[in-house]
Amino acid sequence: MKAIEHIDVALQPSFADELVSWHDYHRYYAMGLRMLPDVRFRYASVVDGALASVRERGWRGAKTGWRLAAKLSSAARTRRAEQVGRYTFRFPRGGAPLRVAIDAHDDRSIRDPDAYDWSDVYFKVSYWPSVDYGPKTRPLITGHGALDEKRIARLIGMRNEARSLDLVFVARLWGGHAGPTFWNPVEHVVRLFETLATLKIRAYLRPIVVDTGQPVPRHFLDRLAKAGAPATTTNITVDELWGATSAAHLAFLRPGRHLSISWRMIDHLAMGACSVCDHAPYPQWPVPLRSGREFIDGGCGIGADDSLSDPADYERIADTVMALLADPDRVAESRLASAVYFDEHVAPARIARYLVDVSQSMARPQRVA
Repeated sequence: MKAIEHIDVALQPSFADELVSWHDYHRYYAMGLRMLPDVRFRYASVVDGALASVRERGWRGAKTGWRLAAKLSSAARTRRAEQVGRYTFRFPRGGAPLRVAIDAHDDRSIRDPDAYDWSDVYFKVSYWPSVDYGPKTRPLITGHGALDEKRIARLIGMRNEARSLDLVFVARLWGGHAGPTFWNPVEHVVRLFETLATLKIRAYLRPIVVDTGQPVPRHFLDRLAKAGAPATTTNITVDELWGATSAAHLAFLRPGRHLSISWRMIDHLAMGACSVCDHAPYPQWPVPLRSGREFIDGGCGIGADDSLSDPADYERIADTVMALLADPDRVAESRLASAVYFDEHVAPARIARYLVDVSQSMARPQRVA
């Protein structure tokens, strides 16, 4: 039997000033790389590897340890490097290692220009086709830092659970970009809850106020209470969120911050949910999500410039929800398409294989370091 020729992948020390978040943003990719039989994954720094192991086990000390490591390091550190990981991929007989950056930040721009300049290939999770990133940038699926193998197996096991709810919508209230449109994302979410609360269906609606240092204006909270979907400051647990999502025929989802594809889309795909999005995603994954298949487009979302739709347009969402509930076959088809998409493209090993294949196709033998 021919011996496997291994690809050596090393996650390089971070230049971030908050190393715990750097690890969390890359956990999903590291998990997938470890699953590939032809990849040997490691942390280039022994300290990083040890602290990552501490954090994975839920022990105390990782955050303090990383802060101490950052303080003792002579490298200049920036906040922009928090979500951008630098990896080296060394292929068999491939010469010098390929420099690979993974930008896990949810903004459409290049998060870490220094990492971009350093890299040979730059993967970006919030990849907007309308933006010119240059020839070395490739789209990437948004990894979910809160998931491990056990939790993923649990999500997959929820695919066939009985549906006792018609719809679930859980969303946090937070502002957007600084400027005159700052409160538009909150206004949009409040309108979504107001629209969904009027429907005569079995719905689980939960708006959550996030402490960002800027209190949510009172009039938003009053409108939610009047609509019958009062806001809460109590965060939802994973058990509550997944339980409600798996019990609903329709799982409503709005974008993440900066109009990114939410981390929670992975949850929905893994459990085979019928995801109703307020609007088709602006970012694009390597294999694009299809409207009417892996998600249903509600036709009323925040504009790419953070503008709001006309208030009357929110009736499209109500019409979409009611039409779906009247068509169980269409819902079942979307649920199946979601589960298949997860298995073929989103499972950690599938994303890792994509990273390796694209990087190998761009590797240049005997690259000068």
